[in-house]
Amino acid sequence: MFERILGKKKSLQRNLIIEFSIVFIVLIFLSISVFYISVNKAIEKKLVDIDEVEQIDRLEIVNIVRRSVGITVITSALYIIIIMRYSARKILGPIRQINEATKKIATGDFDIELESDREDEIGQLTENFNTMAKDLNKIEVLQKDFINNMSHELKTPISSIKGFAQLLESENLTDEEKKEYIGIIVEESDRLLNISSNILKLSKLQNKDKLTNKKEVEISEQIRKVINILESKWTEKNIIISANLPKTIINGDEELLYQVWMNLIDNSIKFTGKDGKIDISIKKINNKAQISIKDNGIGMTEDEKKKIFERFYQVDESHYSEGSGLGLSIVKRIINLSDGEIKIETEKGKGSNFIVELPYEKNRNRIKIK
Repeated sequence: MFERILGKKKSLQRNLIIEFSIVFIVLIFLSISVFYISVNKAIEKKLVDIDEVEQIDRLEIVNIVRRSVGITVITSALYIIIIMRYSARKILGPIRQINEATKKIATGDFDIELESDREDEIGQLTENFNTMAKDLNKIEVLQKDFINNMSHELKTPISSIKGFAQLLESENLTDEEKKEYIGIIVEESDRLLNISSNILKLSKLQNKDKLTNKKEVEISEQIRKVINILESKWTEKNIIISANLPKTIINGDEELLYQVWMNLIDNSIKFTGKDGKIDISIKKINNKAQISIKDNGIGMTEDEKKKIFERFYQVDESHYSEGSGLGLSIVKRIINLSDGEIKIETEKGKGSNFIVELPYEKNRNRIKIK
């Protein structure tokens, strides 16, 4: 009750209430003092004079009271102006400083930090401002890295296409060499198209705050379909895929969820050696669907595990030509938008287990009307 009226301890609200309470008490004291000095004594003296001469000059007494009240009001107003000006400076001073710092942020200068020992709302605002500046600085660094990485990723296939196209101009090439070079150009063109497509997908997903195209999706059937589509890849490496996929329906975006399973399963096949094994299963845990995609492939170190969802990051450089390093970034973004979570259990040389948890249905916000 006390905090509700006065506000939290050391808050701006409580400080203002305390300051204005002090102002009010001071004004009362000053008013009483002024009244006693200028009014009370004058009236007492006048009454004594009236008793002595036995005359009642009421008009003069009224004038004295009016004059005294006017002096009291003017004095009180001056004190209020002085104290309010001091309070305004105390409040608006830090706000002006934060405003100037905000202008610097607007110009792109994120290397700025405010200092404050205050524990009220101004102190909280200062702390939040510093957090915002740091986050914006991180975003700027990420954008620069993204542009640098993207430039590098696009430059490599373009250089290959140009190089082999120039080789095809030679008249001394055999038919086999021409066929080989044309095949490389087609592969690099597909890779370039894949990079561009994934960059566009990731850009669209980054600009989304929530999924609007949700409906009931049978993810068990989606995973079976992906396994069948990728059959040529896992049979070529003689990989055994074990699938335990009970019928599971969740509320989500069908197209985006399909991309998740395609990326994760294709990734497992890519990093699992010949005669390897991949186990795919779905379980219900705490009102969530838990999808596990476990392989006995090359696995990851702890450092690789931390970076795996970064854009353009690839675990094994020997597989560089097989992907763009954007697939898992897209997967994580889709799962986040689906109110889900993705975890990795991995050990170098012993394989990886990608665990996806998705809610069956997001709890609706309920408002009780009283």
